[in-house]
Parts: sequence; structure tokens; C-alpha cells
Amino acid sequence: MLFLRDKNLILVVVIISSIFISTLEVAQSKDIKSLDAVPQEAGDLLPTPENVALESSRRLFTEMEIKLLQELEIRRIELERREQALRVREKLVDLAEFEINTRIGRMEELQKELDTLLSNLSNKEELELKQLAKIYEEMKPQNAAIVLNKLDDNIVFDIFKRMNRKNTAKIMEKMVPVKARRISQMLAEKSELPTF
Repeated sequence: MLFLRDKNLILVVVIISSIFISTLEVAQSKDIKSLDAVPQEAGDLLPTPENVALESSRRLFTEMEIKLLQELEIRRIELERREQALRVREKLVDLAEFEINTRIGRMEELQKELDTLLSNLSNKEELELKQLAKIYEEMKPQNAAIVLNKLDDNIVFDIFKRMNRKNTAKIMEKMVPVKARRISQMLAEKSELPTF
């Protein structure tokens, strides 16, 4: 960026120099004595020479200066386009960030709702299993065994976990031996270790 400023400064100096030189050349060719004459008093101004004419056909810039000016203009346009593109990208990033934050907020709300529902479901399921365990405890072991033989092993396991051990043993005596063995293995594998 510093190099670009230096090029601009050099260009301005070159342009001012060529304007000054061409003005001096015109003044010398038209016999104007002094352009630098200073008025002696405040109201004493030098008259504008009438025989000075600017020639429109005279070139003020060299081809190199014109090429440099054109390159600078192209560079300026490119920089403006990049700046506009960056502004557009910045707005898109801001919009995307807002959208992401909105979605994250919504997902957090949904997560809280889901946690609440799962907690309620878990509490409800636990209550139902305790009630089932109580029902089977109150039944005669023979009748409870007939019903439990027809249920899924996981359900029977969950019911037995919530029952008194004495009642569980009585019911397991009356169950089909294969089923009783599977449930016993599940109880042995998934039983919690005692804490000290």
C-alpha cells in the first residue's frame, strides 16, 4: 500500500512539473517577462497578460504518464470491487452467524423439552414397573409364573429387580426351568455391586 502511495505522489509531482514547464514554455514563447513578479502594495496586482493563449493541442502528459494513470484507475476499480465483495461476504457471514445462533437456540430448547419428556417417561415407566412388581408379588407364585413365562425376558428381569427377593424366589421355582435360568443369569450379570 505504501508503494502505491509513493507512485501516486511521484505521479502528482510529475504532473505538476509538466504543467509548470509547459506554462513556462508558453510564457517564454509569448515574451512574458516574469510570472513570479510580486505586487509592491496590497492593491497593486499585475494585470493578466492578454497575449497568453493556452494551446489545446499541446500534450500535458507523456504516454508513460497516461499509461500509469490508466493502470492506477484500473487498480482503483479493482480495489473498489474487492471492497464491495468483502462487504457482501461480511453481510453473508453475519447472516449465517445469526441463522446458526437461532438454530442453536432452537436445538437447545428442543433438547430441554426432550430431556423433560424422557425424564417423565422414565419416571412413568419406573412407576408402572413397580406397580407390576407389586401385582405379581401379591399373586400366587404358580399363577405369577404362568404369566411371566409368556413375557419377554427383559420385562421379567425389570419386574424381578423391583420385587422382594423372597417373592422372586418363590415365583422362579414355579417357572419353566430354561426361562428361570436365563432370568437368573441376567440378574447375576446386571446386579449392582455392593458399595463399601
